[in-house]
Amino acid sequence: MIFEKNISVLKLTDPQLANAVLSTGPGPDLEIVSAKNNAPSLKVSNISLHSLYDPVMEAKTWAKHYAGEVHKASSVCVLGFGLGYHLLELCRITEKKVTVFEPRLDILKTALETVDLTSILPQIKIVTGSKVPSIRNGIAVLQHKPSVNLNRDYFDNVLAGLRAREKLNQGLRILVAGPIYGGSLPVARYCSSALRKMGHHVELIDNSRFNDMFFLAKDIASNRQRYNSLMDILTSFASEVLMSRCEAFQPDIVLALAQAPLTPGCIEQLRMQKVTTAYWFVEDFMLMDYWKRIAGHYDFFFTIQKDKFFMELERAGIKNFYYLPMAAYPEIHQPVQLSEEEIKYYGSDVSFVGAGYYNRRHFLMGLLDFDLKIWGTDWDMNSPLAARVQRSGERIETDEIVKIFNATRININLHSSTYHKGVNPFGDFVNPRTFEIISSGGFQLVDRRSGLEDLFEAGKEIVVFDDLNDLRSKITFYLNNPEEREMIIQRGRQRVLREHTYENRMNNMLEIIGKGLKQPLWTNEGEDVESLVKESGEGSDLGKYLSRFSERGKISLSDIAEEISNGEGDISKTEGLLLIMNEFVK
Repeated sequence: MIFEKNISVLKLTDPQLANAVLSTGPGPDLEIVSAKNNAPSLKVSNISLHSLYDPVMEAKTWAKHYAGEVHKASSVCVLGFGLGYHLLELCRITEKKVTVFEPRLDILKTALETVDLTSILPQIKIVTGSKVPSIRNGIAVLQHKPSVNLNRDYFDNVLAGLRAREKLNQGLRILVAGPIYGGSLPVARYCSSALRKMGHHVELIDNSRFNDMFFLAKDIASNRQRYNSLMDILTSFASEVLMSRCEAFQPDIVLALAQAPLTPGCIEQLRMQKVTTAYWFVEDFMLMDYWKRIAGHYDFFFTIQKDKFFMELERAGIKNFYYLPMAAYPEIHQPVQLSEEEIKYYGSDVSFVGAGYYNRRHFLMGLLDFDLKIWGTDWDMNSPLAARVQRSGERIETDEIVKIFNATRININLHSSTYHKGVNPFGDFVNPRTFEIISSGGFQLVDRRSGLEDLFEAGKEIVVFDDLNDLRSKITFYLNNPEEREMIIQRGRQRVLREHTYENRMNNMLEIIGKGLKQPLWTNEGEDVESLVKESGEGSDLGKYLSRFSERGKISLSDIAEEISNGEGDISKTEGLLLIMNEFVK
């Protein structure tokens, strides 16, 4: 009877967990025993999880012990469920939502069979995995010690995750280093913007300023050895620029993207300062093998490929590698209203945007009987495709690319290959264009790639082709069925906005980094905000201003100055004085 009542409430609050509990068998090491006051208690492998004298009184004492922390906290987390006595008493002293971590479903089922928990089940969220959900800042962590001792490894992981979550909630100082040139240049900007939107303090090292020097080295080098020497000098200079900026900015994390010009020595200096380092390798490892020289120097190495690449990384002795696919930036990649002139200029039945790689030059020859426009660089202007290449093959900027996606009825997305004449049958990564076309509100036909099925549902959110004949057939079908195109566009865009933005990716990255985040040697912990407010006077202008930082716990003058500089509107007298003080200290 008790179980039926509890499970009916749990089905309303967490139906997935309720089904998991229903399918869980009895734990062979669990034993319900009667305490001296006749209340049920629980033993696990003959270890008592509750008092054998009076489990209710024990729970009251436990809740009273944590009452002060619970009162101050914004969020409450409990490690261990047991039979739930302590949770019943906790919910009597607070109305805050409580997150409870418990790895053993058999213990949870036993609790639901034994104790009436219907009054608290709507107030608590039960987590059975080790992944920490999004929790507000100011977390009180309450340990049910017998449960923690029973599953030490699990709860150690949860504690690490909670500490990381609190640090993430407070906001990290993240320095992003981009490449000198190339298609991944915008990715560094998208990552930086996404991290700022998430509440972190971010600085972007824009290495594209060295673009002229890079191409000068290519033009004037008389041989490969001389070119490599020039590049070493340029990379060393760029690394010194980054280190100089780090000394002033004092980041918690340095994130490098693509071919960011950083020397291994620079990364080692950062590691000596206990700065967490990460690299997002947004390249095809089969074509770009420089990962072999750099992957081992970073604390975290993120890739857009797995399977074969993971095997290669393991073979090279690399351990901290993680899969992180590309994404879209919806603030830029979005549907746009076009004038009739723009539709005529940018539009066509079929278009392709991208560089003229070997396979694309061959493959697109098979589409010349369609209304086809080609946009981008490196196309053979002496081939039959030349008549379809727009603006003599000049580089197209992002804002125009988005217009092309919107104006075109069918966007062709053929991943590049330097050694196939069509679709690469071994393609194992998804390019950013896949996400960007969908996010922009465009319709696309994309070549089949392993991993694509994990990101989109083929036929409903995206349409895939296998070869030229398949592509031609699908172009004809979708040109004649605009309603089908529109439904796929809408479903795909909803999926992108929900799961495939740079905010999603940066959140995933930081969830992983957070558990191994180090405390940099140069980090200034700052002053206790509560003490500063009291010293300034709670009713004073300064006290009122400082109180807005209460959730951070501690803050430094440089943090406040950065907050003011990044803010909007007129600077108040108080803010002006704080800025002057910060300049004086510097």
